[in-house]
Amino acid sequence: MSISSAQLRAILVEEVLPFWLSHGLDKKKGGFYTSLDSDGSLVDSDKSIWMQGRAVWMFAHAYRHVDSNSDWLSAAMSAASFLLDYGKNERGRLRFLVTESGDPLRSRRYAYAEAFAALGLGELAAITHDANLKAEAQSFAQVFYDHDGDTDHYPEKWCTNTRPSIALAPNMMALYLSQSLDSSCGCPGGQSLRDRAIENLTLCAKPNAVYEIVAPDGRPIPSFDGRTLNPGHALEASWFMMEEALRRTDEKGNPDEDLARIGLSMAETSWALGWDEKNGGVVYFVSADDKPIQEYWQNQKFWWPQCEAILAALYAWRLSKDSKWMDRAQMAWDWFEGHHRDSVHGECWGWLSQSGTVIQTLKGSPWKGPFHYPRMLLKASEILDDLT
Repeated sequence: MSISSAQLRAILVEEVLPFWLSHGLDKKKGGFYTSLDSDGSLVDSDKSIWMQGRAVWMFAHAYRHVDSNSDWLSAAMSAASFLLDYGKNERGRLRFLVTESGDPLRSRRYAYAEAFAALGLGELAAITHDANLKAEAQSFAQVFYDHDGDTDHYPEKWCTNTRPSIALAPNMMALYLSQSLDSSCGCPGGQSLRDRAIENLTLCAKPNAVYEIVAPDGRPIPSFDGRTLNPGHALEASWFMMEEALRRTDEKGNPDEDLARIGLSMAETSWALGWDEKNGGVVYFVSADDKPIQEYWQNQKFWWPQCEAILAALYAWRLSKDSKWMDRAQMAWDWFEGHHRDSVHGECWGWLSQSGTVIQTLKGSPWKGPFHYPRMLLKASEILDDLT
């Protein structure tokens, strides 16, 4: 069946969001469990704080853009309350993992929990018009934007004076977060912040590859970390760039040509490197220079790169009008539907072998929750609606 907005929206509303409401939502203590087995049964009751932020965003965004479903709004508010009540440490930073009751277990140096908290709380503030939620969202966003200089609270993991670098991940997150906050409750930093993120992303985007890290002048770094490419990550960054091109239109309503060109180039390069021509699907890691990389799961098929491939292809089709991108979107969806999607219990299997067999039955973990798959279903259905 050809990919269609009606089909994707039906899967979102009838399969995926109900799975998380039925099995993930903690109706006693609040927030979401995400470590669930294939049938939704609980495997581990600890709660990931960055997944609370993602859950807030997903259910609030669905409430705003799909249907004013009171259950979705209640779920978003439950996750937001749990995050704000139990996620913060004594310095106001967010923890990574807590018990089901909210007792602290683990923190991490990076500030992605804050980024996803800002993403979700901003979306919820757009619905409730709650000034406190807006303030929390913008405060968490500022923590993320300022994180590189926060060495007093979180000492550097890497000795950056020895090998300074520009990284793809924080810059693509800064771009996406600022886009999202602009659409919900307002973004501290605004377009100047996005301009800086785009400048750094452009340094990572080369004609032959989109690098995870490069030297400050844009040169590749000859090391394991420098040569290891993540095609799914790069495809995700490409559609963030293409989204920005669509937001910056000229007086005739045409997308920004430079940003569109960069985003399309990132998508083309990353598809060529990441798509498995023999088996289908996007592999997890590849090498930029054909030398070995150290990650043993490099050829496995994770759920989220497939989702980003679908979105990148649809954005590229929207901008270029080239039918090859619709063909690629269909290929990526066919792979996902045939291997990851579980139409019986809902949601999707996250981790597959290179050939596409399920290598473990988890539907969620501290790293997988109600985000990449439902976001893809929602965004892809919106693009398909716009184009038809």
